[in-house]
Amino acid sequence: MVLTIVVVAVSMMCWFTSWLIGSSLGSISHAVIEDDLGEYSVLYENGGVEQIRKLYSAGSHERGHVMCVIDAKGTDLLAMQSEGIESLKLSLPVTMPDATVWKTYPLHDGGTLLMGGRAMKDGAQLWFGRTDREDRMILNQVQIQFFLSAIVSAVLAMLPVLWFGRWVLRPVRSFMESARILTEAEKLDERLRVDDGIPELREFALALNSSLDRAASLTEELEAANDQLAHELRTPLARVRGNIDVVLAHYGDPAGREAAVLSIEEIERSTALIQSILAVRAGDTRSMRLHLEALSLKDLLTDICELYTAAAEQRDLSLELLVTGDATVLVDRQRLQQAVSNLLDNALAYTPPHGLVTVLLDVEPEHATIHVRDNGPGVTESDHARIWRRFMRGSAASASTPGIGLGLALVKAVAHVHRGEAGVVNRPEGGADFWIRLPTSLDLGNRGPHSAWQHHNS
Repeated sequence: MVLTIVVVAVSMMCWFTSWLIGSSLGSISHAVIEDDLGEYSVLYENGGVEQIRKLYSAGSHERGHVMCVIDAKGTDLLAMQSEGIESLKLSLPVTMPDATVWKTYPLHDGGTLLMGGRAMKDGAQLWFGRTDREDRMILNQVQIQFFLSAIVSAVLAMLPVLWFGRWVLRPVRSFMESARILTEAEKLDERLRVDDGIPELREFALALNSSLDRAASLTEELEAANDQLAHELRTPLARVRGNIDVVLAHYGDPAGREAAVLSIEEIERSTALIQSILAVRAGDTRSMRLHLEALSLKDLLTDICELYTAAAEQRDLSLELLVTGDATVLVDRQRLQQAVSNLLDNALAYTPPHGLVTVLLDVEPEHATIHVRDNGPGVTESDHARIWRRFMRGSAASASTPGIGLGLALVKAVAHVHRGEAGVVNRPEGGADFWIRLPTSLDLGNRGPHSAWQHHNS
């Protein structure tokens, strides 16, 4: 782009300069002819034609010049011209002394002959002219020299541009691309990269990378503490539940039995929460243990929708299943059912009364996509990325909306560990469209070194 601009600018400058020089040479020709006419007019008035012949012959007018003297009757008194110039028929339209009349004649070589004429006091006509051959030669030499100078100037001008692009623009572009990758990366190990060239950018990248290293270290410590806490809580909760089961079996007071039942429900809820935290963590690292089986997605979605029909009716909602085909995929039935159920829970929670929740199965050659669509408030632009993180809830959630922000994180983790993906788009007619895309290949190969897989035939 820069090279194109430089070439165009140099070409325009060459053309404009040539035009200016050509115009200047034309003005000079008029001035030269005007000056010679004045000189020859004085000679003619004082000495006649012979004085003009002597001066013309003594000068350097043999090449590219024309000298004519015509008497009042039209007879040529003097006609001197260079080779290659044809005889000219000259006449003055006016006879005003000292007034110059100009005429231009084309030449065979593509040039022009400029003639200037004056009327003498005795009625004679004095003509002097010159061709533009010398002017064209001068112009060609100037153009060549100017073109060479322009090339040298363009090269010298490109040197700082090339230096700027190499040592300034390229590191800036690399820095911007690295920053874009950093903002879009899901992992915490991405860092800013800067090529050599700008020390300030490199220092800024090093400082920011140090901050990112510290943030990543703190995040890893927090996640490790979170996982350890979940592991540590799971065992005592199980023991407490077992003890309450024993108490419940041997306790006769109805109020005590009711309290024990409520305690068991809370323990079950806490245990499910811990299991979700561990499942999300395992899905992020693809270390989730899966019990794989080849199953029909159509049958799985049919079973799930039958389970949720009653819940939808209680909320005065309609639930429909649309299937464009069927695909047999290798998945963990329980995990995938849990992920789809989480999407349905969200759809039922955010869809207003008399709304419609649609479960759609879209099958393509390489993958199958499960859509859960609603006509609720949709997802804001700022929520598109954050709702998939743990303990993050969308801006449409209220205090009365159930959940702590683990459902969609678990959906993404389940899709991730199945070599799929999950996402959401807003529907043009209103509402959100959450989807899970799974590969349709039944090949067990290339499942990754960090996953624990068990294959069960259905």
